[in-house]
Amino acid sequence: MKSILLFFIGVMCSGPPCVAQSRDYGESIQNFTTSRVLENLDGSHDHWQGIGRLKINEGSCTATLLDTREEPASGPTPAYVLTAGHCIELTNGNVVTDRPVSGTMQFNYFADSPTFKSYPLKAVTWRSMQGVDMAIVELDVSLQKLMEEDIQPLKLARDTPASGTDVLIVGAPQGFDEVTLRMAACTLQPAMEIVEGPWVWRNTFMTRCQDIRGGSSGSPLLDRYSNEIVGVIGTVNFDNNIIPCRVHAPCTPVGLVYTAVPGNVYGNPTAFLNGCFLQGRIAKNPPSSCQLYPAFTIDTGADTQERYRRVKQQHDGSMVIPTWNYRFSISTAFFRHKTVRTAMNCESPHHYSEAVSSTNAFIDSEIGTEPGFYFLCILGVDSAAQRPEPGLFKNALSLPVEILDNTPTTPPNLSIGSGVNVTLAKVEEPYRTYSIKFGPAETTDCHRSDKYIDDVEMDFWIPSDKLPGKLCVIAYDKSGQASEPRIDLLSPVTGIHQAQPSNR
Repeated sequence: MKSILLFFIGVMCSGPPCVAQSRDYGESIQNFTTSRVLENLDGSHDHWQGIGRLKINEGSCTATLLDTREEPASGPTPAYVLTAGHCIELTNGNVVTDRPVSGTMQFNYFADSPTFKSYPLKAVTWRSMQGVDMAIVELDVSLQKLMEEDIQPLKLARDTPASGTDVLIVGAPQGFDEVTLRMAACTLQPAMEIVEGPWVWRNTFMTRCQDIRGGSSGSPLLDRYSNEIVGVIGTVNFDNNIIPCRVHAPCTPVGLVYTAVPGNVYGNPTAFLNGCFLQGRIAKNPPSSCQLYPAFTIDTGADTQERYRRVKQQHDGSMVIPTWNYRFSISTAFFRHKTVRTAMNCESPHHYSEAVSSTNAFIDSEIGTEPGFYFLCILGVDSAAQRPEPGLFKNALSLPVEILDNTPTTPPNLSIGSGVNVTLAKVEEPYRTYSIKFGPAETTDCHRSDKYIDDVEMDFWIPSDKLPGKLCVIAYDKSGQASEPRIDLLSPVTGIHQAQPSNR
């Protein structure tokens, strides 16, 4: 209804004071409804010829050809496509610059296209997973050559639009009969930092567009009425009942806790890239206008860094505060660091340490005592006197850790019916995993680690011919801390269990 009203206002408008309304690139599709397959034999979607499939490292994502032209024209310039950083590789702490790469980019990626237009990749110009999930890849063909072949690039928006702005996601999600371009419509929403496994993304947005699936990574987020790129899609929560903040379960602060909200789609705004192109090329040593640089690389154990810690109480009542205990190597001669509760504070110059030599780099400062998330911020600097630059803070590495309550993990709360069907009780704690063992009551020792079956779905049936027997169940909290075994003796007649308390 809104788009129809705007159309009539535009038609009725005449005279110098009146400004015609912009085109609705969403073609009247309603926000938050099922995505629409895109076809183009009639040329109606030529403006999205530059969005297509990036094939690299045996995987595929969506990517968009960037319009980097400047007037006056100065001859052929590189063709750059924008995608998500994890489409290139998954390493954390590694800002990739100017690295050769193999793969292809396919344009004209519509459901009714007789053939796709494929071009080889040349180099990863810039790629990061720290702070943002974003990459710029150069093709082995000029932008002008692509435009001669009717492939239209898309412009970057100068500013990030306000919350509530109507946006489109145009990408090539997998899992449909057509794995070509689809259009989904929704509104732009703000988001705080996103944590997914070892990765932390600080400058973010959120939408709830539908049908964003595998293969959608790297899709452009477009202003619905200007068709300009305002962001790039990074990650999404597909499922319910997932353990927040793990890989494939991105989480964000909701109140005082980090929550994985099913259906939330996350990504990074792209307006900051505008200062990075000079005469159609990425500026390697630009002034502070480009926040892609200076870049540094940390050879990090972040992927295996302990994600959960506890404040432990000694027998004398004193508390042992956990420390980062983080060893790494870094591409710069020095580094600075600090611990924060909000990841965005990694981009603030305040409270960083003095420059520390990168020889045998080790950070062992205390994390904190209050339960919740903490972030270790690391900057690479070439000298102790290096001046802070916006790009340096933009490239800061944020490592997450969650301090948990120092309480034992409770045994599982089960519901055991006749027959015997074993399920979790409705009051069972969330986000836990389970191991089970079942055998003869006389010989099954629940305290021995052998013969346990790990990661069991707690909804199973024990046939009557297997009874009587002893059922052992261990619960693990999200940090992997085990409970004492719950021990149940199961009857062959009624299936009613007798709880046997643990004495160990």
